[in-house]
Amino acid sequence: MQIEPAAEAFAAHYARGEPQAVWTTLVGDLETPVSAFLKVAGGRANSFLFESVEGGAVRGRYSIIGLDPDLIWRTRGMRAEINRSARANPDAFAPCPEPPLQALRALIAESRITLADKLPSMVAGLFGYLGYDMVRLMEELPPPNPDPVGLADAIMLRPTVVIVFDAVLDSIIVVTPVRPDPNVSAGAAFSRASERLSAIVDALDRPLDKEAASGDALLPAVQEAGPARLVGRGVEVGVGEHDVRGLPAQLERHALEVPAGGRRDMAAGLRPRRPWQWSAPLRQIPARARAAAR
Repeated sequence: MQIEPAAEAFAAHYARGEPQAVWTTLVGDLETPVSAFLKVAGGRANSFLFESVEGGAVRGRYSIIGLDPDLIWRTRGMRAEINRSARANPDAFAPCPEPPLQALRALIAESRITLADKLPSMVAGLFGYLGYDMVRLMEELPPPNPDPVGLADAIMLRPTVVIVFDAVLDSIIVVTPVRPDPNVSAGAAFSRASERLSAIVDALDRPLDKEAASGDALLPAVQEAGPARLVGRGVEVGVGEHDVRGLPAQLERHALEVPAGGRRDMAAGLRPRRPWQWSAPLRQIPARARAAAR
């Protein structure tokens, strides 16, 4: 495995206090983004797989996987909060002193990183979503509808590992951003970055775990599911009686990618779209939910 940049060049940037990316490039003809995601991030919270799309219908050049964020930022209403020790304690959020938009601008500036010319722009930085209700920070609107799910208005992750599939060059770029730490030497930082890359390459070399591919590892919270089950695209999601009552609102609210029924402990959100089918008796499912699922 060839790691770039060379240790000497890395040390020079590190000594100047400059954040930088360390990466390795693999041949991508025997792996898909989905299988890679299942191998490296199956069952992990705060991981994602994004696809680039052109014009809303044509698949783009890049697929991006991110995992193990060192920082998580989120906001609800007029309050923003940040977790700067996300890898050690995913719940250690502290309030941001600034309003949400100002806090987000500061975080974007803090997370900027200069990349080598050969790297695509999405190999480092912040990833996440800005929900519709973020517009309330810029415009005066009527009160929002009730939110039984309790999702944040916006979430941003700063992953320590990013994997980019390039469909044009048929390559996989595995990247780990490194930000200088005064308590860590350049040599130690480079060794840690190399270890992270090696761990990802080893995971990609392993056969796909069938349990992860079936969805059991991706959604461990559904093991406690009740009698109704929502099945689709190879992932079976448990929905208890309480969850079913909350599901119609989720299906009717713009088909957002949120956990069914407001379950906060779900490991991932699912978009309710065809092909979905209910394996519970239809009488257990409100008519509005069945219509919306179609």
